[in-house]
Amino acid sequence: MKSIMTLFAVLLCAACQPAALPHPVIVAHVDAFNAKDIPAMSAVEHPEVEWFSVEGDTITVEVKGRAQLADMMTDYLEANPTVTGSLRDWSINGDFISVTETATWQTADGTFQSQSALTVYEMDGDLIRRVWYYPAVRP
Repeated sequence: MKSIMTLFAVLLCAACQPAALPHPVIVAHVDAFNAKDIPAMSAVEHPEVEWFSVEGDTITVEVKGRAQLADMMTDYLEANPTVTGSLRDWSINGDFISVTETATWQTADGTFQSQSALTVYEMDGDLIRRVWYYPAVRP
């Protein structure tokens, strides 16, 4: 009985843990993305930032370096001028931050579309060092 009570107490304490708060650097990065402000995005990225796409058992290096990421984001935002991002479901473990990112955009016929993806950020101080972007899911 004592072990059951101990287990209950541990589970109760775990359930009472507060949700992770949004990380200000990641929020600033997405705010800059929404404003289409590439220099502001770059300001919170490490000079040697790396962006990876994860698909099944394959990890693809999309870009290495702040300049390449700025070029990639410039091309993406020019091709998708109505896209905005939002963040939810934060989890922070040391320098690693996972979050669900939702992209929303307006199509040519005026309807809105969205998709969400798990994204994991690795921080180096106050700069984004690495990003792993997992496959997007549409609602």
